[in-house]
Amino acid sequence: MYQRSISDQTLSEVLAIICKAQKLLNSQRLPDVTEINDLPAASTALDAIWHGVHTAATSDRTTADRLACADDLLPLLIQLKNTDNSVREERAHHRSSTMRNAQTALGRLHQTASVSELIASTPSIVCTMGFDRAIMSRIHESTWVAEALHVDGDKQWAEAILQAGRDNPQKLVPNLFETEIVRRKRPLTVTNVQQESRVHRPMAEVSQCRNYVAVPIMPCARVIGFLHADRYFHRSELTDFDRDVLAIFAEGFGYALERAILLERLAQMRTEMLRYTEGLATAMNDFEGQIGFGAHGADHELARPERPLHDDHWPADSRLTRRELDVLRLMAAGDTNARIADKLIISEGTVKSHVKHILRKLNAASRTEAVSIWLHSERQHSERQQLS
Repeated sequence: MYQRSISDQTLSEVLAIICKAQKLLNSQRLPDVTEINDLPAASTALDAIWHGVHTAATSDRTTADRLACADDLLPLLIQLKNTDNSVREERAHHRSSTMRNAQTALGRLHQTASVSELIASTPSIVCTMGFDRAIMSRIHESTWVAEALHVDGDKQWAEAILQAGRDNPQKLVPNLFETEIVRRKRPLTVTNVQQESRVHRPMAEVSQCRNYVAVPIMPCARVIGFLHADRYFHRSELTDFDRDVLAIFAEGFGYALERAILLERLAQMRTEMLRYTEGLATAMNDFEGQIGFGAHGADHELARPERPLHDDHWPADSRLTRRELDVLRLMAAGDTNARIADKLIISEGTVKSHVKHILRKLNAASRTEAVSIWLHSERQHSERQQLS
C-alpha cells in the first residue's frame, strides 16, 4: 500500500497553521484539513495561506487594520515560513528518493530477457516508484489493448480491471486522450476521470480512477503502447514530476523491450541454425559411412593429410569420420562438450554421440585415453613420414 510522502511532524505543523489561519482570516477560503495528506497538498495549502494574508493586507482599510493589530499574525507568519521551508526540503528529498527508485526500477528491467516476462513484470516495477496501480498496454492496428496490470495489495481487482480492458479494446478515435499521446508523442496527466468522456470508459468505471498519468512507449520514435499509473489509495492529485518520472521509465522500458525482442530473435536463429547444421552433419556422416573410408585406397585419396590413425594395421571399423576427428582434436585441446558444440555449430547431444563413437572405435575407456591413442598414432605417423 502507498506510504504518504509527508512526515507526521510536518503534517501536524501544516494542519496547525491552517487552523490558526482560518481564525485569523475568517473571510478567506482556505484548504480543508482533511485533504492534506501529502507534500504537494501541503505545499498548495501553505501557498493559499500566503495568498490569503496578502489579500487581506491589501484589501479594504478595515480588514487591513484588523489584521495588522492581530497578535497572532507575526507568530503565524514565522511558523508559516519555517513550515514552508520544511515542506520544500521534504519535497526535494522525496524527489531525490523517487529518482533513485526509478533508477533501481530501470535496473530491474534489464534482469529480464524474455519479452513476455518483461511485459508481465513491468506494472509491478512501476509501482515501486511510488504509484499504487500501473497498466502496460500495446497498440495493435490502431487499437489500444491492455496487456498487464498491477494493483498494490489487490490482485483480484487488478484482474477485473485488466479483463475490462481486454473485453473492450479501445479504438484510438480522435477525441481520446491516448490518441493525443500518439499524435503528439508526449505524456499527459488526466484529471476528473469519472466525468471525462475522452477516456476508456469500461476500465475507468471498474478501476474507479480519479486521475492518472499516461506516457507513450516509443522505441525507434514510434509509439507502440502506453504506461498508465495512478495513486488511488493515496487519494491526491498527480504532479508534473510524477508524469516526468514515469516518462523517463517508459523510455528505458522501450530500450529494454527492444533488447529482449532482439535476444529472442537471435536465440530463434541460433536454434534454427543448430537444427540445420545438425542435419547436415548427420547426412555427411551417413555419406562417409556409405563410401567406406579406407577401403580399396579410398581412405588415402579422401583423407586430409593431417588425419590420424592412417596405419594400415587399424581395422576398418576403427577409422574415424572427419566430424569425429574434429571432435577429437577439440577434446585434445581440453574443450568441454558445450564448447565443442559452439565451435562446430552442432548440438551438445550430437557432440556426446560423436564422443561415444570415438571411444568405441578406439576401444578407449575415457576421453583422456582416446586422446592419448590419437596423439600416439599421430607421433608414429610423423616418424614414418620422416623415414620415408
